[in-house]
Formats: sequence, C-alpha cells, structure tokens
Amino acid sequence: MKKLFNIFLYLFLAVFGLLLIIVISLNVYYSILENRQSKQENNRRTVSADSVMQSKPVNAVSEEMILNLIPVPKKVKFTGGNYSLPGKIVYSVADSLKEETGKYLKINFLKEPVFSEKGGNIVFSNNAMLPVQGYILNIGLSKVNIEYSTRQGLWYALVSLKILNSNYSGCLPCVTIEDSPDLEVRGLMLDISRDKVPTRETLIQVAQLLSDLKYNHLELYLEGFSFAYPSFKDLWEGKVTPVTGEDIEALDTFCRERFIDLVPNQNSLGHMNAWLATDRYKDLAECPQGYKIFGLINMKGTMDPNDLRALQLVTKMTDDLLPHFTSENFNVNLDEPFELGKGKSKELVEKEGVGKVYLDYAMKMHDLVANRGKKMMMWADIVLKHPEMISSIPKDITLLDWGYEATYPYEKHCKILKESGLDYMVCPGTNSWTTITGRTDNMLATIASAAKNGTGNGAKGLLMTDWGDMGHWQYLPVSYAGYTVGAALSWNSRSENEIPLAGFLNTYLFRDEKGIMGDLVLDLGRYCRFEEFPMLNMTTTMMAFQLGLRDKVMINVIFDKMISGVSELMREIAPEVVDEFSTQYANRQRFDYKGLNYFLDSKQALLESVSLTTSDSSLVKDEYLNAIRLIRLGSGLKNYIEDRNNLSRPDQKSLLKGLRELGLKYLVENKRLWNARNKPGGYDKSTAVLYSLMNQIDKRIELLEKPAPARWYNRLLERTGTAGAALYFGSV
Repeated sequence: MKKLFNIFLYLFLAVFGLLLIIVISLNVYYSILENRQSKQENNRRTVSADSVMQSKPVNAVSEEMILNLIPVPKKVKFTGGNYSLPGKIVYSVADSLKEETGKYLKINFLKEPVFSEKGGNIVFSNNAMLPVQGYILNIGLSKVNIEYSTRQGLWYALVSLKILNSNYSGCLPCVTIEDSPDLEVRGLMLDISRDKVPTRETLIQVAQLLSDLKYNHLELYLEGFSFAYPSFKDLWEGKVTPVTGEDIEALDTFCRERFIDLVPNQNSLGHMNAWLATDRYKDLAECPQGYKIFGLINMKGTMDPNDLRALQLVTKMTDDLLPHFTSENFNVNLDEPFELGKGKSKELVEKEGVGKVYLDYAMKMHDLVANRGKKMMMWADIVLKHPEMISSIPKDITLLDWGYEATYPYEKHCKILKESGLDYMVCPGTNSWTTITGRTDNMLATIASAAKNGTGNGAKGLLMTDWGDMGHWQYLPVSYAGYTVGAALSWNSRSENEIPLAGFLNTYLFRDEKGIMGDLVLDLGRYCRFEEFPMLNMTTTMMAFQLGLRDKVMINVIFDKMISGVSELMREIAPEVVDEFSTQYANRQRFDYKGLNYFLDSKQALLESVSLTTSDSSLVKDEYLNAIRLIRLGSGLKNYIEDRNNLSRPDQKSLLKGLRELGLKYLVENKRLWNARNKPGGYDKSTAVLYSLMNQIDKRIELLEKPAPARWYNRLLERTGTAGAALYFGSV
C-alpha cells in the first residue's frame, strides 16, 4: 500500500512539476510578448487632432460655384433672375401623358395640379433626341419648360425641380439644365438581415430618399429569417419580426410609382447560418461541425452544393419570396462560401477544382431563376478568383463586383468584366457598418473609383451597399452621406470635385437652418483618424467591443492573427488592398484617446446647436448623440485596456464604473431609438455583445475589490492563457 502511495505521490509531483514548468514558461513567453509590444508602441507617433478637426470633404466646393442639386447635372447655365412656383400648378403636356404627368406632379409637389391645353406655369414637350432617362429643364422668369423623350426622363426633370424648389426655399434661380445619367442602373442594397429589420414606414422613407436622389434600383438583402417565409413559419414565428409579403408589396408599389425597380434578393449558398443552425437543416452544411476561419471564428454558413436537398430548400424559399415582387431581376448572391471544399465537397473539389464545383451550383440557380421568368444577378467575388469560369457564365447573368476600400482594384476588375461581355455592376459601400458614424474619406474615394471605372468600362450600373455586420449598430442617417455620393457619381461620374455635399446635406437631407449638420456628419466619419490604423471594413473602436475587456497582450495577439487571416483571404481578389493595409498596420500610430475625446466634445457641442427641420429631426439628433456616446464607450474601453497595469486600484474602479454608466445610458437610449425605426425582433441579439461587456466590467470591479492573493492568481491565469493562445494562433 505504501509503495502504491509513493507511486501516486511521485506521479502527482511529476505532473505538478510539469504544469509548473509550463506555467513558468508561458509567463516568460508572455513577458517577451509584452516587452516586444511595448517597444513597438514606444516607436509609434500620435496623430494631430488639428488635422482631423480642420478637415473638410475632399470634394467640397463653394456653394456659390455650383447649383445646389445632387446629382450634379451634366450641363448647367444660369440665365439670370429668379422664379417662384405659384401655389397653383397649371401644366400642359401631350394628351397621352396627361394623367401620368398629373400624378407625377402630385407625388413630387404634394398638391393637385391643373391641366391646361393652352399652356401653364409648367410646360412639357417631347424631344425624341434626348436619352431615355435624360431631360432638359429650363426655369425661366415666368414659367418652367421641360423636355423629355420618355416618362422616366420627365420624372427626373420633376425631381430636379422639386429638389431645387426645396433647397432655394421656393425662389428658384433661372437656369437651363441638360442632363442624363452615366449609368443605366443606380441602386442601393440595404441589409435587413443583421438583426435590424426596418418597419414598413422606414422602408418607405428610404425609398422616398432614393427617389429624390434619382436612384432606380433597390434591394433588401435577405439571409436567415428576415423575410416571413410562409412555408417555414415554425422556424421563425415568435422568434423574430421579419418583413412580410404585405410589407414587400406595399414597398414595391411605392417604388414602381417612382421608377425604382424593387429587386428580390436572397442568399442561396453561403451565409445560410440561420438555416443551418436549425435541427431540420443542420445536416445540409458543408462542414456540419463548423470550420474555423483564421483559426478564430467557427463558420457554419455554407451548404453542401452537391446535396439535392440544399437546392430544394432554396427553391421553396424562392417560391415563397418571388410572388411579392414585380421586378424581372433576382439577386441570388452566392458570395463568400467560405467553407466550400473544406468538408463534404472536399474530394470533389480536389478532383474538379473549387471553381467548377461553384459554377455547377450557380448554373442550377440560373435554371431555377430562369424557369421563374427572372434574370439572375450574383456577386462576382468567386468568379474573379476563378476567371476561367467566366466564359461559361450565361450572358443574361449580371455580375456584381463589390469592394469597400479606396485601394480596391476596380480598374482591373472592370476591364476583365468588360472583356467578358457580361452585364456587370460596381458595388462600393456606404462604409457606415461596423464604424458607428462612418469612414468618410474611404467612402468618398471608394465610390469615386467605382463610378469612374464602371462608367469608363461599360458597367450597367452602380449598386451602393449598406451592410449591417455585427448587429447593425449604425443608425440610418449615418448612411445618408453615402447614399448621396453614390447617387451623385453614378449619375455623373465626372462631378467628383463639384459635389456640394455638405451644403446639400444641410439644405435637403437634414434641413439644418444653422448650416452645421452637413460638415458635422462628414467629420464624425473621420474619428477613425485618431485610431491606430485604418482598419479594413470597420474601425478599431468597433472591434474593441467584439474583443471585450481582455488583456492588452491578448488583444494584440488576436489582432495579429485576424489581420493575417483577412489578408490571406483577400489576397487572391484584391492584393492591392492587402498590400496597402499591411503597410498601414506595420506603421500604425498610437491610439490618441485624449485627442479623440477633444474631437468628440467639439462635435457634440455643434450637434447640440443644430436646428434640423425634417419630420424626424429630433430622432436624427438623438441618434447622433447616442452614436457619440458609443464611440466614447469604445474608446474608453481601449484606453482602460492600454493603461490598466499603470493605474491604481481606485483609479481602475473609477474608470470602469464610468464606462459601465456610459454603456447603460447608451443601451437605454438605443432601445428607444431602435424601436422608432425598426421592428422589435433582433434587438437582444444585436446588443448581446454590449451586455456581455457590461457583465465583464462588473466582474472586473468585483475582482478589484478582492484581496491581493486572489488578484495575483487571476493575473497569473490571464498571463498564462494569453501566452498559450499566442502559441496556438501561431500554429494554425
């Protein structure tokens, strides 16, 4: 018995000794990582606050130099004097367009017009030489003359007249405008599937704004259960609050009356996470147990393309969705099938290639769409990675090339797509998602690049994307600047340096009598200049919420791994973006917490003084005030993580309690603001990260109140875990 006891004792001591060696080794490794990161931090510069505070939009111009109208017309000639539309609109037009023109006037001017065969204060005449969407608008001293070749051109002339009448407070400058768009299709894709589902009223409001900006295409991005599929009620009813068929039909009618094509949109291969999370469809996954991308994120969103049941599911989804739309187009997406070839289809992909397997599934989707009388649209990311498949793609498919960074190779891609003979669209973004208040400079540059290269290489159109990644935290007005620039440059790609952006935002979108809001919202989209480096597709402040209250060394380890993975993922399609990003990350600066707070203080003071006169003006102001509160929370979190080891216990507790109070204030206000524009479902999921952060802060405060041995032990575990994670990430 004694011998057996000794064996167990020696075994225990051996295991304990081994564990002790591992813990000591990992803590030594942690110290090495900490010292290395500290040296790198000491060599970084700090951005000048003045360079951000004094910045103006790259393409801003003096209001006196240009007509306050967006899109900027191709030709404008001021003829002198002013004209005011009478309270009673009398119009003359060809008898065949009498009813339609009266309807268009009523929609735009909200008053009943009177038709006259003898003329009036608005006189319409047909000019067959004008482009399909073109018009001539002549505002004279005594009346308005409009020339058109189609109803759509007539409509856009009236939209211009409406906007000018609003921006010039009814005292219109006498001017002759000759105008037509560069791109046939000018669209917006609004994500309604990342927790936040807008109400019908909000969707109508967005469509009205698009109409005023001369958009003619709108898509609502669907994945999961953001649409109320009648065949799958048991999977969503009582759990989410999706858009309904009735919502879609009402929006479709509203859009058609304004020459906007409401296009059905539904993901069909990747991004099927919500479906594959159900017991009924979990076995359709390419990787049923999930697949770790970057070694960090467990993905289970791509269906096995060779499983007939996957196509059957999409077919049933499609047949539920399409009857509510009148459009002849259908965007089936097919983007980012991250796990393709990593699971069930691995053997087939090794035999035939990932491009061939992907194309076979895309052709099945094409048959499905064509059999329902629609024209298929799809993202081009996989096609551009495998250009050998381009010649096999049917000519009635429209490819969508998305890219959201200023260095995205639109020029190269547009030339490839032009040579293919396929219809294609360029798809930049609002840069509002995962940013809180936007990335203004990147947004401006990316849209300009997309519009210029798309127009120069025969693109069919431009599709602005407004995503909602990570819970769709940005408020709707944060996207307005992106909508406006997208409208301007897709209509007139050469107007980049002539757009009266801030002024137009002031006078039309926000209607600020103080003339402050336009510059203010653009500058709030520059707070990222105080951050360490320009993060791809988001800001580092937004990323701080996802990482939470972690050890500083751990966060840097995760960042290194994540950035390495993203770079590897994007290199095939956009090496230019990867190279620029890698350089910026290698030369990152210090996070300027004090400079950012000074910046936010000045912007908040300006926001408090604006005088908005839109119907939702108080809501817009409160949304921006709460967005600033969220930036303060994220930056405060980063500052605490950066400095916590140098702070006393009382100072740590004080900072943490301040963050908690700020977070709770944000959450209370955010719920009210969410419900003002959106359906209630999805809110808890969207804010789960923030509630988790509040819980982490509470636990940290509790830890700081414990005796020194407990705090020392917790710190030992934290250091050991960080070093272990660093070794793990380095091996995957």
